[in-house]
Amino acid sequence: MESLVPLTYFLFTLGFQDSVEIVGRRFSLRKMEVIALSKLVRSPEESLRNSLKVVPSKCVTGRDLGIDGFNVLITLEAALSGQSVYVCSDGMVRDLSLAYSSYKPSDMFDEAVHLLNDVLKLLKPEKAVIYLDSPISKSGRIASRMREIISDAEVVVSKNVDSDILEHEVVASSDSRIISRASCIVDLPRIALERIGILPKSLFPSEGWIPGLRFDRSTQNG
Repeated sequence: MESLVPLTYFLFTLGFQDSVEIVGRRFSLRKMEVIALSKLVRSPEESLRNSLKVVPSKCVTGRDLGIDGFNVLITLEAALSGQSVYVCSDGMVRDLSLAYSSYKPSDMFDEAVHLLNDVLKLLKPEKAVIYLDSPISKSGRIASRMREIISDAEVVVSKNVDSDILEHEVVASSDSRIISRASCIVDLPRIALERIGILPKSLFPSEGWIPGLRFDRSTQNG
C-alpha cells in the first residue's frame, strides 16, 4: 500500500483525477485498500487547498473550537494502540481504519480522551465543543464517559455534526467534507501525538510534493 503512494500522486499530477481507482484496478486492490489509499493521497489541488487551511496550535488560544469527536478519537486510539497513522498529502494526520460507522471504544479509549483533554488545557480555546454523531451505537453512553474525563470542553451528541461543527471559528477534523467547507483547521491528533512522542509516519518529502509548499511541524505545533 505505502509503495503505491508515489505512483498515485504522480498520476494525479498528470491530470488523472481517478488516480486512486486506476491504481486500485492495476494492482487488484481490495475495496478497503482503495479507501485507505484515498485517505493518504489527495489531488495536488485539494492537498494545497486543505494545507492552506491548517493553522498552528497557538491560533486556537482564545478562539471558538469545534471538534469532530469520533474523527479525532479514532485516530488517537489507533496510534495509542500501536497502529500506524500517516501524514497525508495535504499535511493532515489520518489513520487508515474504516471503523467510523461501526465504532466501538477500544482499550485505549480512556487514554485517548485524557490525551485530548490535556491538549485542550494546553491550547486554551475560549470555548470548545466536542460533537459525537448520534447514529453511532451507544454514542450517548460514550458522551457520558467523556464528560467524566473532559474538563475543558462541552461534549454534545448531535444528528448534524458536519453543520454544527462548521459554526465554530476553528475546526478539528480530518474529514474531507468538513475541511472543504471550513475556514480554519487544527490537526489535534498530530499535536496530541507529537507531544507524547508518537510521530505520524510521513510518506512524502518534508517539502511536500507541491512546488513551493513545505509541511513544517513547527508551524503545526506553534
